[in-house]
Amino acid sequence: MKKNYSEEEKAKQFIENQENKPEDTKKPEIGTPITDTSAVHKPWEKKEEDISQANKIGWQSLKTQDFPTQGLFYPEGTEVFIRAATGAEIRHWSTLNEEDLSALDDMLNYVLERCVSIKFPNNKMSSWKDIKEVDRFYIILAIRELTFIEGDNKLQVKISETKKIDVTKEMIDYITFDEKIMKYYDNEKRCFNLKFKNGKSILVDIPCVGVTNWLKNYINRKNRMQESIDMDFISYAPFIIRDWRGLNDNTYEKYVLDSNSWSIAEISAMTEIKKLFSDTVNPVVKYSDEQGGERVIPLSFQGGIKSIFLISDPFRELE
Repeated sequence: MKKNYSEEEKAKQFIENQENKPEDTKKPEIGTPITDTSAVHKPWEKKEEDISQANKIGWQSLKTQDFPTQGLFYPEGTEVFIRAATGAEIRHWSTLNEEDLSALDDMLNYVLERCVSIKFPNNKMSSWKDIKEVDRFYIILAIRELTFIEGDNKLQVKISETKKIDVTKEMIDYITFDEKIMKYYDNEKRCFNLKFKNGKSILVDIPCVGVTNWLKNYINRKNRMQESIDMDFISYAPFIIRDWRGLNDNTYEKYVLDSNSWSIAEISAMTEIKKLFSDTVNPVVKYSDEQGGERVIPLSFQGGIKSIFLISDPFRELE
């Protein structure tokens, strides 16, 4: 009788097979001791000619201009590096409960924290928390492709009752910036600068992971303590609060109080900004049909989100 394996069992079997491979076929994990630590620990500290050496031990650079945000909302000159997920990280990923949206958010951040290094120019403090929310999934898929570099994990979506297609990160369309909003983009401030006739201005940014994660924890904590929350401002907060550094209850309350003095014009503009992003931040898969025409379908992977880091047919790794 054929045994039905759970996704967790499949992942465990795959990991065990990977860990039992000869040493020269294993992918090195970050933090592996080597003689020349200056060439390993922080890829952004390497000289340009040393980057190829960093790639040999698992790090790979990503071009921010290829991100959904096109790199427009990071300091000019920002560098992003990724590495493959390790067996231990895939093991943890396999425990994901996809029905728990908060747990899913935490798991995506777990991968970012461990597999991403970001460097701002002029040695300015940087962190995975500076990644923009809309770029996060693109980077996760880039990590996945580096993890399964030999193509042993196909990510597929169903385009008809009988046909599925393989998906790469380049096929996913996340956000569209049109002229209606881009005319307010400030290249120096790297965000939108809304200037009003009364002389006031509001800087509006694409939400970053650090801020949205703080807000999620803030809401959960307030709900547990049965304390009131200004739900009106919460929906604007990710666009107004540009930096997660120094964000706490006191600084957050200052943002809330400041929003109480917004004019009708300011409230109307912020409401329109929210609407524009709600309409555009909706990932879809773009592909060409048999006639060469472009088609789009909603982003929904066969096998669920877990399939990002679990191989589609783990039994072929068995003897």
